[in-house]
Amino acid sequence: MKNYRILEVIKALGICRKTYYVWENAGKIPKPKREPISGYRFWTEEDLKRLKKIVERLGKYNRKRVS
Repeated sequence: MKNYRILEVIKALGICRKTYYVWENAGKIPKPKREPISGYRFWTEEDLKRLKKIVERLGKYNRKRVS
Protein backbone atom coordinates (compact mmCIF):
# COMPACT_ATOMS: atom_id res chain seq x y z
CA MET A 1 0.00 0.00 0.00
CA LYS A 2 1.33 3.41 -0.96
CA ASN A 3 1.88 6.18 1.54
CA TYR A 4 1.40 9.78 0.44
CA ARG A 5 3.17 12.94 1.58
CA ILE A 6 1.57 16.38 1.90
CA LEU A 7 2.40 17.58 -1.63
CA GLU A 8 0.83 14.49 -3.17
CA VAL A 9 -2.24 14.85 -0.95
CA ILE A 10 -2.95 18.50 -1.67
CA LYS A 11 -2.42 17.94 -5.39
CA ALA A 12 -4.89 15.02 -5.36
CA LEU A 13 -7.38 17.10 -3.37
CA GLY A 14 -7.01 20.19 -5.55
CA ILE A 15 -6.40 22.56 -2.64
CA CYS A 16 -3.42 24.59 -1.50
CA ARG A 17 -1.27 23.68 1.48
CA LYS A 18 -2.52 26.62 3.54
CA THR A 19 -6.15 25.56 3.06
CA TYR A 20 -5.27 22.03 4.12
CA TYR A 21 -3.62 23.21 7.35
CA VAL A 22 -6.42 25.67 8.15
CA TRP A 23 -9.00 22.89 7.79
CA GLU A 24 -6.85 20.47 9.79
CA ASN A 25 -6.32 22.97 12.64
CA ALA A 26 -10.05 23.76 12.65
CA GLY A 27 -10.82 20.06 13.04
CA LYS A 28 -12.62 19.84 9.70
CA ILE A 29 -10.29 17.10 8.46
CA PRO A 30 -8.46 14.47 10.53
CA LYS A 31 -4.78 14.76 11.36
CA PRO A 32 -2.53 12.33 9.47
CA LYS A 33 -0.51 9.46 10.84
CA ARG A 34 3.18 9.99 11.61
CA GLU A 35 6.13 7.76 10.93
CA PRO A 36 7.47 6.63 14.31
CA ILE A 37 11.15 7.41 13.79
CA SER A 38 11.18 10.45 11.50
CA GLY A 39 7.88 11.96 12.61
CA TYR A 40 6.98 12.66 8.96
CA ARG A 41 3.29 12.95 8.25
CA PHE A 42 1.80 10.44 5.83
CA TRP A 43 -1.54 9.34 4.46
CA THR A 44 -2.62 5.94 3.14
CA GLU A 45 -4.81 5.30 0.10
CA GLU A 46 -7.78 4.87 2.43
CA ASP A 47 -6.98 8.19 4.14
CA LEU A 48 -6.84 9.90 0.76
CA LYS A 49 -10.22 8.47 -0.28
CA ARG A 50 -11.75 9.69 2.98
CA LEU A 51 -10.17 13.13 2.58
CA LYS A 52 -11.51 13.46 -0.97
CA LYS A 53 -15.06 12.93 0.31
CA ILE A 54 -14.58 15.44 3.13
CA VAL A 55 -12.99 18.07 0.88
CA GLU A 56 -15.79 17.64 -1.64
CA ARG A 57 -18.30 18.52 1.09
CA LEU A 58 -16.18 21.35 2.48
CA GLY A 59 -15.60 22.81 -0.97
CA LYS A 60 -19.32 23.27 -1.48
CA TYR A 61 -19.44 25.55 1.56
CA ASN A 62 -16.05 27.26 1.39
CA ARG A 63 -15.63 28.25 -2.26
CA LYS A 64 -16.20 31.89 -3.09
CA ARG A 65 -18.20 32.59 -6.20
CA VAL A 66 -16.62 34.85 -8.76
CA SER A 67 -19.02 36.83 -10.93
